[in-house]
Amino acid sequence: MRKFRIALALGIALILGILIGTTVSRPAAEKTKTPVVFADENLPFNEVFVKVAEKVKPAVVRVETEAVVEYTSPFGDFFSDPFFRWFFGDTNPSPRRKEILKGLGSGFLISPEGYIVTNNHVVQGAKKVMVKLFDGKKFKAKILGTDKKSDLALLKIDAKNLPHITWGDSSKIKVGEWVLAVGNPLGLDYTVTAGIISAKGRQLPLSEYEDFIQTDAAINRGNSGGPLVNLKGEVIGVNAAIQTETGGFMGLGFAIPSNLARKVIGDLMKNGKVVRPFLGVQMQAVNEDMAKALGLKTTQGAIITSVVKDSPADKAGLRRYDVVVGVDGKKIRNPLDLKIAIMSHSPGDKIVLRVIRNGKEMKIPVVLGSETQAPSYFAQGNPLGIEVSPLSRRLKRFYPYGVEVVRVKPGSPAQRAGIQPGDVILEINRRPVHSVGEFKAVVGQLRKGDIVLLTVARGEQTFFVTLRVG
Repeated sequence: MRKFRIALALGIALILGILIGTTVSRPAAEKTKTPVVFADENLPFNEVFVKVAEKVKPAVVRVETEAVVEYTSPFGDFFSDPFFRWFFGDTNPSPRRKEILKGLGSGFLISPEGYIVTNNHVVQGAKKVMVKLFDGKKFKAKILGTDKKSDLALLKIDAKNLPHITWGDSSKIKVGEWVLAVGNPLGLDYTVTAGIISAKGRQLPLSEYEDFIQTDAAINRGNSGGPLVNLKGEVIGVNAAIQTETGGFMGLGFAIPSNLARKVIGDLMKNGKVVRPFLGVQMQAVNEDMAKALGLKTTQGAIITSVVKDSPADKAGLRRYDVVVGVDGKKIRNPLDLKIAIMSHSPGDKIVLRVIRNGKEMKIPVVLGSETQAPSYFAQGNPLGIEVSPLSRRLKRFYPYGVEVVRVKPGSPAQRAGIQPGDVILEINRRPVHSVGEFKAVVGQLRKGDIVLLTVARGEQTFFVTLRVG
């Protein structure tokens, strides 16, 4: 009986000990919980964002621009008629008017000597550019170079020992990775927003090189030109655009990848312009029916539809129907991949293309040429004789869509019809034109003898032009 009582007491003591030990040890375990690791440092989650913001903000700048816009009266030609000049006299009833347009964007310092990266559309057409630093100091900025094709620009201010941030490697970013966007949205200086990378390689009619990083970090008007940074505080993108139906943030922001931006900015810093490499092929994506017809196992790659005579591709032996599936060991999934891979090089670089020809894989070395050797778009079958570009920031204020005429070929149907550089083509055959790609697609289907109706805007005038394809 006594043994039983002793055993019972020991059992009760053991149970109480377990309960007391559990109660006491639980808070201690919570206190020693391992923090989440970010940015290669043992920091709690929220402190990483604070640290990155503190590192990046001093290098972000506010870019203020002024542009002078002239307007011509839509009745200018009407009143120049001899009858009305006789009736009203020679006084110009509607003289040209000038208006100063002010713009606001963002940028970031990439060196202590005052070199600043921003978007081309932020400074395009600007007569005056002012930069405000994080400490409140203002400087007049010089535009060292711009590149419309990538929507990038390089500015310089006369200052030294400035805070700056470094480039990261955009090829290593992953969907789902945390990022921060810094800039001056809606005039609210040095705003920091956080989000993730939502997608990579987005194709949008915003620039010629459509390889955008998509993020849900809040980006609004005024963020353009600001940095998109990873949790190490490195620039992995240059914020460029939003997709919205309301004019505000809808969770769809887009940035130019840092690897493309770094090369373009390097060229602008060195030469004041960007001289791109030239391969000399036209290409398209491979669909399932095409893959079956060519005996391909997948639709991966870019199929060559034509080779420019005497181009680097021609000299290297590339042929129509070749399917490019790799460049220098990197896989090529589609024509955009090939285009971006080529643009990451410089004229004179030697690359190795992995090509499938008649079902067999082969490697073809190519020495890239310069885009100055490339035949113009006119020589590749543009029957209208018009070269166009996306609408500038200034023109977007007045036209909801369209493309801007940047060059008219002498003696072409467009020149004979009176089309001029600076005109905005709104529609072709009553079909709205939203991008350069749409313009080329419609024009590419025209045949000799076709009559084309263009809806053209010039200043405050909108008028129709008909021309016959020669």
